[in-house]
Amino acid sequence: MNAPERLVHGAVRRHASRHPDTTALHHRGTTVGYGVLERAADTLAAELSARGAGPGRIVPVLLPRELHQPVVELAVLKCGAAYANIDPAWPAERVSAILEQISPTVVVAEEEHLASPYAVLRIGPDDVARAAARDVSFVPADVPDTAPAVVFFTSGTTGAPKGVVVPHRAVTRMFGPGGLPGFGPGHASPQVAAPMWDMHAFDVWGQLTSGGTVALLPGTPALPGMLREAVQEAGVDTMFLTASLFNLFVDEDPGCFEGIHRLTVGGEKLSPSHVRTFLELLPDTDLRNGYGPAENCMLTTTHAIRPSDCDIKEGIPIGRPVPGTVVHVLDEDDRPCPPGHVGEICAAADGLAVGYLGQPRLTAERFPTVAVDGARVRLYRTGDLGFADEEGTLHFRGRRDRQVKVGGVRIEPAEIEIAAREVAGVRDCVVLPLTRPGGEVTGLALCYLAGPHGPDERRLREALRRRLPSNMVPGALRALERFPLTANGKVNLAELREIARRPRTRAARLRGEEEGTHDRTGVPDDARTGVDLAG
Repeated sequence: MNAPERLVHGAVRRHASRHPDTTALHHRGTTVGYGVLERAADTLAAELSARGAGPGRIVPVLLPRELHQPVVELAVLKCGAAYANIDPAWPAERVSAILEQISPTVVVAEEEHLASPYAVLRIGPDDVARAAARDVSFVPADVPDTAPAVVFFTSGTTGAPKGVVVPHRAVTRMFGPGGLPGFGPGHASPQVAAPMWDMHAFDVWGQLTSGGTVALLPGTPALPGMLREAVQEAGVDTMFLTASLFNLFVDEDPGCFEGIHRLTVGGEKLSPSHVRTFLELLPDTDLRNGYGPAENCMLTTTHAIRPSDCDIKEGIPIGRPVPGTVVHVLDEDDRPCPPGHVGEICAAADGLAVGYLGQPRLTAERFPTVAVDGARVRLYRTGDLGFADEEGTLHFRGRRDRQVKVGGVRIEPAEIEIAAREVAGVRDCVVLPLTRPGGEVTGLALCYLAGPHGPDERRLREALRRRLPSNMVPGALRALERFPLTANGKVNLAELREIARRPRTRAARLRGEEEGTHDRTGVPDDARTGVDLAG
C-alpha cells in the first residue's frame, strides 16, 4: 500500500475514481455510490475547512447512525483533521466534558443546542444528496499516515472520559491487498458497533477503504432480524460482533447468521458453549476470535476457531497478529517470555495510537519505548496476561488488574469463571468483587446464564465447592436470563453491580431454599448491608 492509500480518505478516493457507481453505503433501501460519497464529502470538507477544521484539529461529530454520519467523517479526514463521534443521546454533562477537552473550532450536529456554546455546522440526512449535487472541488490536506484520524473516548479512571487518538495507518493497516479476507469489491459489512467505539472504524472503513459496501443498520442495539435483512438486501457477508451480542443472537435466532461467510467475535472472552452451538449449525462459516484494545486500533490478533478449541479449559485462543501488528509477551523486566510462559501482552507496529488526548504522562507510561531483543520498540502495555504456545498461537489468561485479595488471599476471578463454565447447564458467567464503600473487598459475586435445565443457585454452589477452595466460592450467586449490555454490546458491569446490590426478599430466599428454584430478577443470594460491587 503506497502512502496515499495509507490515509483513510486516500484509499476511499482510489475506489471512487475507479468505480464511482459501486455501492458504498446502504441504509433503509437507499444506496450511495462511491462517486456520490466522494463528491458529498468534498463539499462538506470545504465547508468544514472554512470553519477552521484542519491538521492538528479535532472535529466532534454529534450525529445519529444515518447516511450522513460516515460522509461527515470522511469530510473531516479530507480536511486533515480527526473526528470524534459523540452520542447525541449522552448526558449533557458528559458531552460538555468531552467538548471541553477537544476545544473545537467547529462541531457537526443536527441541532445547534447539542454543542452550545461552540460553533455548529448543521447537517441532516438529506444534505448528502444536496452536497453531492453541488460538486465542490476540494484538495485534501497533505498529512502523513501517522497523523490523527479518529479519537475514541472511553471511560477514564479519574471519572473523566479518556480520549484515545488513533492515526490513519492504524485504521488502514488491516485492509486492502494482503489484508484481512472478506473486505473489498463484492463484500459488505453491517455497521453494528457504537460510533464512539473503535470497532466502528472496522465496520465502516474496512469496506470503504477496500472497495466494499457498508450497510447501516436502522437502530441500536443490533437485533437478529436486522442482520437477516442486511444479508438479504445489502449482501452482508462479513462482520464483527461483541461476544455478548453473539451469545444473544445464538440463543435467540442462530439462523440469522445464514449468509455470513466470515464472522469475527470479540471485545470479551468467548463462551465455548455458544461457539460450539454456532459451529454445529454453521460449520462452513469462518468464525474467528478477535482480540485487541482501542489503543491498538480495532484488532490485534485473530484466531480461526476449530471445534476442538471449545474444549480448552482456559478458553479459546486469541490467535496471531493481524496485518501491520506485532505482539510481544514480556515478563516483568520486559524480556520476551518463552513459549508457554505467561507474561503481559504488548502490541507494537502500525496499529498503535498516537496516545491519550491531553495526557502526556499517561501516554508515556502506557506507550513506552523499550528494548526487545536488542531493538528499541514503541509498544502498548495492554495489562492483559497471556502466553504463546510452541506454534506461536496466543492464549489469553486474564487481566492483571482483575486479581483481588479476599481475606488476605489473592484470587483470580477468571479461575472461578472457568470452574463455573464446567458445570453442566452454565452457558456463561461473570465474577465481580464485593466491596465496602471504602474499597475493601469482602467477597465475590457470580452472575451466570443458565438454560431451562441449568443449575439453580444452590446446585451451582454445591458444584463449585467440589471444584474450588472454600474461599474462592462466591458468596453471592445470581442466575440471569441474559446479561445487560452497554451501547458497545459488551456486558454492562455497572448494571450487574446494581442487580447484585439489591437485597432479596425473605420469601424469595425461602423459595430458593425449599423449592430449589432460582430467582432471575437480579438479586444476589446473600446481600450484605453496606456492601457494594466494584468491577
